[in-house]
Amino acid sequence: MLSNMKIQKLQIYIQILCLLCAIAFVSACDTENLLNIDGEMLDIDLQSETQTLNIGDTTTINATVSYSGNSAVLVYEWNASGGRIVGDGDTVVYVAPESAGTYTITLEVSDGTVAERNDIRIEVNIGHAIVAMPNRYWQGNTFTQTLTYRLNIEEIFRDNITLRYEILQDTARAGAFLTITLNGTPVIRNRAIGAVQPAEMLLIADGVDVSRIITAPGNYELALTLEVVNVMEDAWLLRKLTLIGAEGTIAEVR
Repeated sequence: MLSNMKIQKLQIYIQILCLLCAIAFVSACDTENLLNIDGEMLDIDLQSETQTLNIGDTTTINATVSYSGNSAVLVYEWNASGGRIVGDGDTVVYVAPESAGTYTITLEVSDGTVAERNDIRIEVNIGHAIVAMPNRYWQGNTFTQTLTYRLNIEEIFRDNITLRYEILQDTARAGAFLTITLNGTPVIRNRAIGAVQPAEMLLIADGVDVSRIITAPGNYELALTLEVVNVMEDAWLLRKLTLIGAEGTIAEVR
């Protein structure tokens, strides 16, 4: 049998062991708390009113943010691969660009330490537009070369009618000056395009608002004139010509 002294020593050992276990448990809890400092939970979900737009149209994008800390410290950063973002915070308006395609809208939310990112894709279609037959070279052996089209506008769908063009500097070794007229009225006059001795073919893409001239359905004459520096065969290519915001037909006049 154990003596009273041995029993007392055993009880002391048990008490010390319990105390050590308690200290270890508290230390583990404190360590866990320390590791969780600034480790807030952050999650983002993006929703758009629609994920299919026409050129120039808009949609509202809402962000649902789940955050375990004080949401007042959150910073929102929106970006788009094309088009524009209007507004900030958890709700913005996306304005589609003047070119069809698939665009990515990205939101990054951060509290200064923890950051989370999510994105949503928007499909942009041409919508109401008149598209000329693509890939038409300016022809001729003179320094002034013109492509002429007859526009038949059947219906107008928006206030800002945009004429968008894509011109390829193909074999030309110097720039040119572009003039575009509608019914004889210049909408672009002597705009410098292209470059001297480009390392590769150069694409010039831009647009111009023609709403002041195209105000109602009817027939219009559209002319695109190049004042070229060097006369070369198949030097400048009209890759694409799009009138955005109206429907009808277009035919080249030769």
